[in-house]
Parts: sequence; structure tokens; C-alpha cells
Amino acid sequence: MLFFVSRRFVTFLVSGALATVAFTGCGTTAAASGTGADAASADDATTADTATADVAAADVDQGPQPAAPKAYTGTCPDLTAGGKVTIKSGGQTRTAYVSLPDGGPADNMSLLFLFHGLGDSGSNFSAAFGASDIAKANNAAVITPDDCCVKNLSCCAMANGWAFLDATGGVDSQLFDDLVSCSTQQMNIDTKRVYVAGFSAGALWTTWLLLNRSEYLAAVAPFSGGVGLIDYITPFWKIPVLGSYGGDTDIFAGYVNFHDYMLALFADLRKDGDFVISCNHGLGHTVPPEGPAYATDFLFRNTFGKTANPYGVGAALPSVFPSYCQIEP
Repeated sequence: MLFFVSRRFVTFLVSGALATVAFTGCGTTAAASGTGADAASADDATTADTATADVAAADVDQGPQPAAPKAYTGTCPDLTAGGKVTIKSGGQTRTAYVSLPDGGPADNMSLLFLFHGLGDSGSNFSAAFGASDIAKANNAAVITPDDCCVKNLSCCAMANGWAFLDATGGVDSQLFDDLVSCSTQQMNIDTKRVYVAGFSAGALWTTWLLLNRSEYLAAVAPFSGGVGLIDYITPFWKIPVLGSYGGDTDIFAGYVNFHDYMLALFADLRKDGDFVISCNHGLGHTVPPEGPAYATDFLFRNTFGKTANPYGVGAALPSVFPSYCQIEP
């Protein structure tokens, strides 16, 4: 099943940086007592101490906390240098591409996963989506794994690439868990700022993670994913979602109907009370040129456990969003 069948050369802005990339075929995309004065002084001191304690308590995040990463039993690859890494996961040697801020890992970084389409690769999708610029502009580690098929591994499922048809998530859920674990071991990751985004088969995998790994995620942004091939289940945690799709022509092989899958996902999420932004760019099965810019703006404004409009209660979408995007009622 190929989820992207046209060739597009696009130029887009990612957090103010201009990047030119190629989106190609097959699902690819090119933070003391006393008296008198003594008694008065003591009262003042007590009041001051209480006020200080109140301020200190207010500084502590008392909101919902994400789950602790699952333990990784192997030896983590060095993620701190960036670039291509290999990791033993689920009995396979998997590959991923890591983009970091200038100067390498920094304090309180966000963590963003990007998932490519069928027939594409992590290296190509990382470049096409502007992962390097995103990492630098948002103090983030951006990790773009390869699916099993890129390296012709025994876990390759040519019909779908990522394991979104497996209720357990198979080796790909293991890979996600292992990369989250290794990232948080090696780098100062703010675990309340973990995000996923993807295109096509990678967006279906993003949808699977939304439904099955909500205990780790602050927000998600699938481009042409949704439910239909995947059965909807209510995520344990509410998560803000930005979903983009290509309108009536966002269909593959006459039956893989991403238009309907995304509308079904929006309806299910809104029924559960989740905040949703929908973007019908009308270009068919592709990532629109401006997509990475508005998606990353949305993602990085969210923190785990915050379920309302990240732009402010009742606020309209900012100018980074094109007119085809709307807040779902």
C-alpha cells in the first residue's frame, strides 16, 4: 500500500527559518516570640516565612504528571551527538535520526517524534519536515525513526510499514518506549513536553500512539491519519490534537480514505471532550508547504495535562495558521 503518489517540491517556514525540501513518491516527504517591638518583628517574620512557603509551593507543578518511561534493558546508543543512531529494540536493530539544538543537548528540552510515510525513510522525512531547524528554534530533541521496511528487517510489513494494525503496537511500540527511555536517561528532557507527528502511514502510527500512549504525550499532529483502519479507543488522558488532511481527494487506491478517517477521529475526540484543530488543506495526499510551521507552533505550546486551547480559552487561531484550519466545535 503506497500512501503518497505525487511528487512535490515545497518551500516552507519552520519557526522563522526558510527551508526548501522535496516531497517525493510512495508516502515520502523530501519550558522568636517576645513583647512590644520583638513581638511585632516575630509576627512579621512568621508572615514573611508563610508567604515565602506559599510562593515556593506555587512554584511546584501540582498538575497531572506523565508516566515514568518504561525501562530499557539494553545499552542505549549515544543520542547526545545527534545524527544517525542504531538501537537494539524488539529483537531488531533499528535506526533513527536525531536533531538537537545548536551546541548539543540543553536544559529542559522538549522531545518530538516524527514518523514517515510508507516507502519513505527517517532521513528523508527529517529533512523534509525541517527537523534540524525545529530542534534549534524550539530547544528540542527531534527523533525520526525508520520503519522496519527501510532496512528490510524481519519485522517489515509492506502493507502498512508501521504496526498500527497490531493492537499491541508490536515492535514499533517497543521502539517508541525504548527511545523515550534512552532520551530521558541521556538528556535533560522535560517529560511534560513530549510530542508526536507523522504523515500517512506515519500519521496512522501517530494516531495509534495517541490512543495507546497518551500517558506520555502532550499533543499530537497527524497529517492524513485517523481511525477506520484503526479502531478508536478513548485515550486514558485527554490530549490536544491538530489534524491535517487533503480533502475529498485524500484517498489511496480508491479505498484508503484519509478524508473519512480524519473526520471520524475528530468526531470521536470531540465526543470525548478533547480539544481539536482540523486543517483541510485540500491538496490531496500530501503535507502542505506550510504544514510543519503551524504543526510545530501548535505542538510546542502544549504541556502534559493541559487540555484546553493552548492559545488561550476562547482564543482564535494565530496568523501562523492558514484560513483552512479551524477549532472543531
